[in-house]
Amino acid sequence: MSDTSKDAVEVIAVVNRSFALADSKDFDGYRALHADRITVDFGGVNDDSQGEISADAMAESARTVVGPVAITQHMISNQVASVEGDEATVSFYEQALHHHPELGEDEQVNTWILYGRGQHRLRRTSDGWKIVAARLSPVHHTGNANLLADVGKLTS
Repeated sequence: MSDTSKDAVEVIAVVNRSFALADSKDFDGYRALHADRITVDFGGVNDDSQGEISADAMAESARTVVGPVAITQHMISNQVASVEGDEATVSFYEQALHHHPELGEDEQVNTWILYGRGQHRLRRTSDGWKIVAARLSPVHHTGNANLLADVGKLTS
């Protein structure tokens, strides 16, 4: 495997790990995959994390917004990695399930599935590849688009 192929595998693994760590509520591990500053554009989803923010703020936002949701499952597919030296981009499709049974039995109320196209930029550091930018472009959703806010009301 060439260095470029090895790098491509590594950056895809970092992106996959970031979603898996968020789903498992390991926000310290999630934070460790990000550079100290990150540029975020989630296309209107979680507007608290937009623009250039600290990785600590990114992790805290995930802890606050996704942490209280009983079940999240981010499925990432169609990953395409482009590596040029110490910079990389991973583009992907995302399907993000959010479910909270305390909102009731109706799936139109207790479940939200978001479909989108994502792109993360990464930079090689002495500690490995770090995410320096995260972008999501929502394309469709089903269920309760207000689920994150509704869950937030339950926990406040």
